[in-house]
Amino acid sequence: MFLNDLIVKRVVGVKNTWIVQQPLIYQKINLCIKVPKGFIFDFASVPKLFWNIFPPNGGRYDRAACLHDWLYATHIYTKSESDYIFYIAMLDDKTPKWKAKLFYWAVKLFGKSAWKNGGKLKKYAGKDEIKL
Repeated sequence: MFLNDLIVKRVVGVKNTWIVQQPLIYQKINLCIKVPKGFIFDFASVPKLFWNIFPPNGGRYDRAACLHDWLYATHIYTKSESDYIFYIAMLDDKTPKWKAKLFYWAVKLFGKSAWKNGGKLKKYAGKDEIKL
Protein backbone atom coordinates (compact mmCIF):
# COMPACT_ATOMS: atom_id res chain seq x y z
CA MET A 1 0.00 0.00 0.00
CA PHE A 2 1.06 3.57 -0.50
CA LEU A 3 1.85 5.36 2.74
CA ASN A 4 1.27 8.87 1.40
CA ASP A 5 -0.23 10.91 -1.40
CA LEU A 6 1.56 11.67 -4.65
CA ILE A 7 2.46 15.35 -4.71
CA VAL A 8 3.74 16.55 -8.09
CA LYS A 9 4.46 19.73 -9.98
CA ARG A 10 4.29 20.01 -13.77
CA VAL A 11 7.62 20.71 -15.45
CA VAL A 12 6.90 23.91 -17.37
CA GLY A 13 7.78 23.78 -21.05
CA VAL A 14 8.11 19.99 -21.22
CA LYS A 15 5.07 18.10 -22.49
CA ASN A 16 3.47 15.65 -20.01
CA THR A 17 6.39 15.73 -17.58
CA TRP A 18 6.05 15.95 -13.81
CA ILE A 19 8.39 16.18 -10.81
CA VAL A 20 7.75 14.48 -7.46
CA GLN A 21 7.53 17.13 -4.71
CA GLN A 22 7.80 14.79 -1.72
CA PRO A 23 8.91 11.16 -1.48
CA LEU A 24 6.28 8.61 -2.48
CA ILE A 25 6.46 5.49 -0.32
CA TYR A 26 5.05 2.10 -1.28
CA GLN A 27 5.16 -0.72 1.26
CA LYS A 28 4.17 -4.37 1.30
CA ILE A 29 5.02 -7.07 3.83
CA ASN A 30 8.56 -7.69 2.56
CA LEU A 31 9.44 -4.53 0.66
CA CYS A 32 9.45 -0.78 0.92
CA ILE A 33 10.16 1.37 -2.14
CA LYS A 34 10.72 5.08 -1.94
CA VAL A 35 10.39 7.27 -5.03
CA PRO A 36 12.44 10.32 -4.03
CA LYS A 37 11.54 13.96 -4.21
CA GLY A 38 12.86 15.33 -7.49
CA PHE A 39 12.14 12.24 -9.60
CA ILE A 40 10.84 13.30 -13.01
CA PHE A 41 8.32 11.06 -14.78
CA ASP A 42 5.42 11.09 -17.23
CA PHE A 43 2.61 9.16 -15.47
CA ALA A 44 1.01 6.35 -17.54
CA SER A 45 2.34 5.91 -21.07
CA VAL A 46 -1.01 5.57 -22.79
CA PRO A 47 -1.19 6.05 -26.57
CA LYS A 48 -2.94 9.36 -27.33
CA LEU A 49 -5.67 7.51 -29.22
CA PHE A 50 -6.91 6.06 -25.89
CA TRP A 51 -6.64 9.18 -23.68
CA ASN A 52 -10.42 9.66 -23.60
CA ILE A 53 -10.81 6.22 -22.06
CA PHE A 54 -7.52 5.91 -20.15
CA PRO A 55 -6.06 9.36 -19.41
CA PRO A 56 -2.30 9.31 -18.71
CA ASN A 57 -2.95 10.99 -15.35
CA GLY A 58 -5.85 11.74 -13.05
CA GLY A 59 -6.79 8.08 -12.55
CA ARG A 60 -6.61 5.72 -9.61
CA TYR A 61 -3.40 4.36 -11.15
CA ASP A 62 -1.40 7.64 -10.82
CA ARG A 63 0.74 6.56 -7.86
CA ALA A 64 1.30 3.14 -9.38
CA ALA A 65 2.39 4.75 -12.67
CA CYS A 66 4.91 6.93 -10.83
CA LEU A 67 6.21 3.89 -8.94
CA HIS A 68 6.44 1.88 -12.17
CA ASP A 69 8.37 4.66 -13.93
CA TRP A 70 10.78 4.69 -10.97
CA LEU A 71 11.24 0.91 -11.14
CA TYR A 72 11.93 1.07 -14.89
CA ALA A 73 14.37 3.96 -14.45
CA THR A 74 16.38 2.33 -11.66
CA HIS A 75 16.17 -1.41 -12.52
CA ILE A 76 15.98 -2.19 -8.80
CA TYR A 77 13.87 -5.21 -9.74
CA THR A 78 13.57 -7.23 -12.93
CA LYS A 79 11.12 -6.08 -15.59
CA SER A 80 8.76 -8.90 -14.67
CA GLU A 81 8.91 -8.01 -10.96
CA SER A 82 8.47 -4.29 -11.74
CA ASP A 83 5.41 -5.00 -13.89
CA TYR A 84 3.90 -7.18 -11.16
CA ILE A 85 4.55 -4.53 -8.48
CA PHE A 86 2.78 -2.05 -10.79
CA TYR A 87 -0.22 -4.39 -10.99
CA ILE A 88 -0.40 -4.95 -7.22
CA ALA A 89 0.04 -1.22 -6.54
CA MET A 90 -2.88 -0.44 -8.87
CA LEU A 91 -5.07 -2.94 -7.01
CA ASP A 92 -3.96 -1.42 -3.68
CA ASP A 93 -5.16 1.96 -4.97
CA LYS A 94 -8.56 0.49 -5.91
CA THR A 95 -8.03 0.55 -9.67
CA PRO A 96 -10.71 -1.78 -11.05
CA LYS A 97 -9.23 -5.25 -11.54
CA TRP A 98 -10.02 -5.34 -15.29
CA LYS A 99 -8.22 -2.03 -15.80
CA ALA A 100 -5.24 -3.07 -13.67
CA LYS A 101 -4.95 -6.28 -15.72
CA LEU A 102 -5.15 -4.31 -18.97
CA PHE A 103 -2.37 -1.94 -17.87
CA TYR A 104 -0.31 -4.86 -16.56
CA TRP A 105 -0.54 -6.74 -19.87
CA ALA A 106 0.22 -3.56 -21.80
CA VAL A 107 3.51 -3.00 -19.95
CA LYS A 108 4.30 -6.71 -19.96
CA LEU A 109 3.84 -6.97 -23.73
CA PHE A 110 4.93 -3.52 -24.91
CA GLY A 111 7.25 -2.21 -22.19
CA LYS A 112 10.43 -3.98 -23.28
CA SER A 113 11.88 -0.92 -25.04
CA ALA A 114 11.12 1.37 -22.10
CA TRP A 115 12.67 -1.17 -19.73
CA LYS A 116 15.77 -1.58 -21.88
CA ASN A 117 16.26 2.19 -22.04
CA GLY A 118 15.46 2.61 -18.36
CA GLY A 119 12.44 4.68 -19.23
CA LYS A 120 12.69 7.85 -21.24
CA LEU A 121 13.42 9.89 -18.12
CA LYS A 122 16.15 7.61 -16.74
CA LYS A 123 18.68 10.41 -16.49
CA TYR A 124 16.65 11.83 -13.59
CA ALA A 125 16.56 8.66 -11.54
CA GLY A 126 18.72 7.94 -8.54
CA LYS A 127 18.46 4.84 -6.39
CA ASP A 128 16.60 5.09 -3.13
CA GLU A 129 15.12 1.75 -2.14
CA ILE A 130 15.00 -0.16 1.12
CA LYS A 131 14.27 -3.90 1.32
CA LEU A 132 12.81 -5.01 4.65
